[in-house]
Amino acid sequence: MKMELNIQQRVGEYRVKSDQLFEQKNYQQSVDVLIRGWEEIPLPKGLYSDTYEVVKDIIDTFIIMNDYESAQYWLTHLYSSGFKRFDDGEKEFISGVIYYELGSLLIAKEFFDIANRKSEGRLFEGKDTKYIKLLKR
Repeated sequence: MKMELNIQQRVGEYRVKSDQLFEQKNYQQSVDVLIRGWEEIPLPKGLYSDTYEVVKDIIDTFIIMNDYESAQYWLTHLYSSGFKRFDDGEKEFISGVIYYELGSLLIAKEFFDIANRKSEGRLFEGKDTKYIKLLKR
């Protein structure tokens, strides 16, 4: 579903500004701009195609900042967005990373198991090997 054009344009502008700040390594400002863009998306947010990418960028930025508690908070938004998106296990992989880094290894392993099955292992390619090692324990 598409948002009203003016809202879609504003969200796009927030994403561009966030990308610029991210490239300058102004991570907190980048995520703050993305959150403002998120707030512009009408309810129910999960119906709009941009929603998943906005919330994923927020989570990815928090992960880069090593702010796993904030990333964990945004997981609920990730699961309630991108309703029409193909489910390749990416949500579960991201969840596994966050829970791993928070020290909740049993929960992380469960998420990694789901991500591994859905993606047939592809999501682990090029990622830190500590995640696949946990899965194989």
